[in-house]
Amino acid sequence: MTQDTNGVSRLVPQAVPRLVLSDKVRKSPTLHDPATEYQFRYRAKSHAELPHVVKFSGGRSSGMLLLVLLDNNILRPDRGDVIVFNNTSAEHPSTYRFVQDCMRVSRQYGIPFFWTEYQTYEDARKGEWTRLPSYRLVNCRPRSEDNPDGFHWRGEVFQELLSYAGYVPNVFSRICTQSMKLEATRRFLSDWLAGKEAIPRLGHYGSKSRIDDDTLYKRHKKNQGEVPRSILLKKRAYSRSRPHSRPQQQYSDFCPSWSPFSNPVLDGKAYGGRAWFGKGGVEYVAFVGLRMDEGLRVSRVLARNSGPGSSGYEGEHVYMPLADMAVARDDVNHFWEKQHWDLSLPSEGSLSNCVYCFLKGVSNLQEVHGLMHAAREEEVADFGSMRDTPSDIDWWIRMEEMYGRDLQAERRKITGNPESTTIGFFGTTGLSYKRLHESNGKALPRYSQSLLPCDCTE
Repeated sequence: MTQDTNGVSRLVPQAVPRLVLSDKVRKSPTLHDPATEYQFRYRAKSHAELPHVVKFSGGRSSGMLLLVLLDNNILRPDRGDVIVFNNTSAEHPSTYRFVQDCMRVSRQYGIPFFWTEYQTYEDARKGEWTRLPSYRLVNCRPRSEDNPDGFHWRGEVFQELLSYAGYVPNVFSRICTQSMKLEATRRFLSDWLAGKEAIPRLGHYGSKSRIDDDTLYKRHKKNQGEVPRSILLKKRAYSRSRPHSRPQQQYSDFCPSWSPFSNPVLDGKAYGGRAWFGKGGVEYVAFVGLRMDEGLRVSRVLARNSGPGSSGYEGEHVYMPLADMAVARDDVNHFWEKQHWDLSLPSEGSLSNCVYCFLKGVSNLQEVHGLMHAAREEEVADFGSMRDTPSDIDWWIRMEEMYGRDLQAERRKITGNPESTTIGFFGTTGLSYKRLHESNGKALPRYSQSLLPCDCTE
């Protein structure tokens, strides 16, 4: 850490790998050779002029990628480049501190860095009032009465999604990543790449909700829903209690380093104040911090990448420099050992991403529980107690009991595990957060296998 001429502390990255732009395809050597420069090549020459978007997850790998891009001048504010962190409100307080530090570094390079949160709002569609998904901007300090634009960290954003959807995500339906990260970023980019100074207001101007119970349930039945009225209304109550509008938000209020940009490749590609994607529309380069040792996830992202027949987002061209540089977890940890700051969580990643994420596997979750259950009573500076937040298993138990699907109550045929009558975060396996808590660390052989890898950075 150093100080600039004004006496302000600066976080200066140390021993950052050198990237060299190249027109040729050359295999990068191993990261352990400090004298070697690594090749970075755009798959198409036109990509060099597209806006660059860093999808920052808040972990060490994405942090290393960000510093590599910044220190090698790969990012440029005049092109419309931007860094985006999607807050799920389910991260460990240490993760938020790490994101704050990385944001401070990005400002030293003049690259805009925004925090977004999933939110719903009320609007009329086909003559009826309904709630629709969107996002909002938040600043990098915890939300409080004195800071109403601060970020949530007690599970509010996650619960709003569960209440809106009416069920919890599981390994077969990962609506958490899809809604709170991928789609939130896409909506943000539709506003950002339009080149305006603010995101527009959404929702009506009424002082209270305009959705009534009868209309809500009638629409549910019209859409082939079979959840009993009392259960549906109970599940939707939280999302209906959330703000029914989003105010206009100025970029400069959430990123002091923001300044207007003008990129010719974006000209004529905004309609109604928003950039449009698709044939002839906006394109951009997206950087994702996946490593070489995450081969399955890398392959999945490549398969999703923009192009004919792809299942991804039109106009998005994904790059994963860490994987191309043969970076593995040990390399990332070694990199952070050289820095003046780090993510103060275990280096094996057990507490990273959503603390109790169901995709971490049973043994890992039991380890997380062992680390976190006693700590929930501790007061964390700038945050308070972690009790009944996503850093506490009781929050996950409550969410599963409130938003899991009760097949008997919904009068549905049970076709999976005959011993399980609910669909929770672990599907119909019979495993639940309550059972994890009651296991007291004892092995659960039936559920011992790790589940699918987390997709949060994708």
